[in-house]
Order: sequence, then structure tokens, then C-alpha cells
Amino acid sequence: MPRKLKVYCTSIGFFELAVAAPSMKAAAEAWGSVPDIFKRGFAKQTDEPNVVAAAMASPGVVLRRPVGSHANFSEHAALPKLPAGRRKVSAPRPEPPDHKKNSSAKLDDTATGEAAQRKEQKREALARKQEEAKRERVKKERDRMIATANTAFEEARTRHNGAIAALTQRRDALQRDEAREKERWIAEQLQHETL
Repeated sequence: MPRKLKVYCTSIGFFELAVAAPSMKAAAEAWGSVPDIFKRGFAKQTDEPNVVAAAMASPGVVLRRPVGSHANFSEHAALPKLPAGRRKVSAPRPEPPDHKKNSSAKLDDTATGEAAQRKEQKREALARKQEEAKRERVKKERDRMIATANTAFEEARTRHNGAIAALTQRRDALQRDEAREKERWIAEQLQHETL
């Protein structure tokens, strides 16, 4: 049976993001983030009707809208617009081609790509480390429970052995009493027969 979907929201860059997912972890993965984004308060579950309706219409798809707007969420939202009255900055004039600059730009692109790759590797290493720590905590808890169960079992075995020893002593005492009673009875029978 598939898990029930919930709608989660966060804000990344110029956009608010929403996704319908079965868990916080699944939502964080859809956004390309780590699950502790919820613990740090940067993401939350929402029940706003218009957000829920849009996200439930496309489960698992990350929907966007410009930050601070009340526009509808969509898969391909436009960037936010400047507020009215703000001066637009004109685009710089194109410069003539410069081979040195082009090679520098390529190096910058390569460096940016390498930095992003290192960042992703660090994120994956952190995720692996967290998963390993979680497995270690589960193993320690399981070992503690096994040790507790073994201690309780040993205590029960000691009680059982003590009870068996006490019963054995009582049985031996009863057997001795029975033997004495048989001897007494035989002696009494002999005495009676000699009368």
C-alpha cells in the first residue's frame, strides 16, 4: 500500500519550492537538499489549500514560485520581477573577443564545476557518515538489549537451579524419613508377631 503524500515547502534562492512527497526525507531529496533542512527550520509541512492542490496534482514534482509572491506554484516559474519604481541596470556592452579572457572563463567554469563536485562529494560523505552513525547507534542499542535479556535469563537460571537444589534436599529428606518409617513398621510387626 503506497504511503500517504504530504506537501512540504521551502525557500531556495529566488524561489519558494513545494513538493508532494511521502516523507520529509523524500522532499529534501527532491529539492537536492539534506533531510536536516527541516530540523534547522528552513522547510516545513504545509496545509495551505492552494499549495496542497497544486502539489497533489503533480506528486513528486518540484513546483516553484517567486519568493514573496502569491503566484500559483508551477513547474517552470519565472524569476521575480523588480518592484515598480526601481531603476533597471542596463546590460554591459559586449566586449570584443579576447582569447585570454575566454580561456580564463573556461578555467573559471572548470573551477566552478570542480567546486560543485567537491561540495557534492562532501555532502555525500556527510550523508554516509550520518548513516553509519545511525547504524552504529542501532547496533549499540541492539547489543544493550541482548545483554539485558542475557542477564535476566542468567538470573532466572540461578533461581531455577536454587529451586531444584531445595527440592532435591527435601526429596532426600523424605526418602530418609520413609526408610526410617519402614524400619519402624517392620520392627513393630515383628514385635506384634512375637506376642
